[in-house]
Amino acid sequence: MLDENEELELLRLKKQKAMASEPMQDMEPPKPTFKEKAKAGLYGAAVGFGGGLGELEKFGAYTAPEFFGLREKGQRDKFLGRETLFPTGAEVEKGLSKLGVEPPREEVSGYKTAGEIVGGFGTALPRMLKTGGELALGATSRSKEAVAKAAEGLGFKLSPAQVRRDVPAPARGATFAAKDNQTLANRLASKATGQQVDEVTPEFVRNRLSDLGKQFDAVYKGKTFNIDPKAIQALDALRTFETQLPPSQQLAAVRGAADKIVKSFSSLAGKQGAQPSTFAIQGDALQTIRNDLMAAARSASDRSDAHRLYELIDVIDDSVARNHPEIAAKLTEIRPLYRNSVILEDLIRQKGVRGGDVSLESLGNMLGAQKQAVRRVGGELDQLGQIGRELQLRARWQSTAEGPSLADLLKTTKGYGAATLGLQSRPARAAQRMMGPETPSTTAQRAAQAVAAGTAISPFQREE
Repeated sequence: MLDENEELELLRLKKQKAMASEPMQDMEPPKPTFKEKAKAGLYGAAVGFGGGLGELEKFGAYTAPEFFGLREKGQRDKFLGRETLFPTGAEVEKGLSKLGVEPPREEVSGYKTAGEIVGGFGTALPRMLKTGGELALGATSRSKEAVAKAAEGLGFKLSPAQVRRDVPAPARGATFAAKDNQTLANRLASKATGQQVDEVTPEFVRNRLSDLGKQFDAVYKGKTFNIDPKAIQALDALRTFETQLPPSQQLAAVRGAADKIVKSFSSLAGKQGAQPSTFAIQGDALQTIRNDLMAAARSASDRSDAHRLYELIDVIDDSVARNHPEIAAKLTEIRPLYRNSVILEDLIRQKGVRGGDVSLESLGNMLGAQKQAVRRVGGELDQLGQIGRELQLRARWQSTAEGPSLADLLKTTKGYGAATLGLQSRPARAAQRMMGPETPSTTAQRAAQAVAAGTAISPFQREE
């Protein structure tokens, strides 16, 4: 007889022997290696890329119609012995098997699935990201991007809402950039007159006109100049134009001086055999005409009359510059400065400047309504005006798009909600700029999108 301890020991030994005799059916499989995981991912990528179009075709031809009862379940059409023109994922796997590439084992199936997603969506991902970015920030056009590039080159910080192609929104620039943009606009606009300031005031513009007028006096007074028939024609037109002005704005002295010059030229040209190409005129008389015309233009209530006077002055200055190269450089320097000062004076009259702050949008709208001849020497302000008009770049005193509606928050960059979401920020504009202008989808991009769609729906139509 065995005691209790001996019986327990005997049972332990029997159990141990029984376990040793059983086959090792429950042994865990070896853990996947990195190489095996990579192979599974590549296998899945091949299946996803190669079978995407076939899966999409299968969905449209069979799965969807069967679901809606438009086709009997299991019924298949054959064309050249195939159910689909493009290979499905299952057919790609069969093809790989014939090449000796077997499916990965169950332990790395997750890597295979990830590979299918990358293979199916990878080629379409750039376009999908761009489309998503355009939905959030707005697509741009080549012309808008060109203007935005010029503005950003000058230092302006823009909001994507200003640059987008569809329903652009007026703004003072990117979030938190209104102050810097306004200071820059004031400095660039004033610099176009020859002197840079942080605030453009009526007093500043008057001082610039006075100073530049003295520079013209220094060029013209005490000298004799030759002018050509174009200037004579301008003076002749001036005599007629002056009589059409209201009595309070008529310039008897200007008309008298112009009469004298035109009659003298006509007398010289009327002599037998005379063909004068130029005509000498005293600089003092010429500058008197210019000063009176400038004063009349600046005080004219009808700005179209003012612009006509400016144009006549330009013709006279052009004639002098053509016939006197020694002063042409000085005239080329001060004429644009004077004209830009006049433009800012007009802008102040039209309430496009308030509190010393220039509205580039108002400047652009004003210049856009003027004749090209009136502003042909104002290149710097022309560029600022184009930026303001095309990008609706407003001053700090002007209102901008408001109202954080649900639509604003979800699909546009207007309103306070968009600013809160960062969609009006400089990083958002950098992302919009990186996406580039809106372009039509190419055939390759459409094919990539079809592959991605097929990959997305393939799990819903796999046969067990």
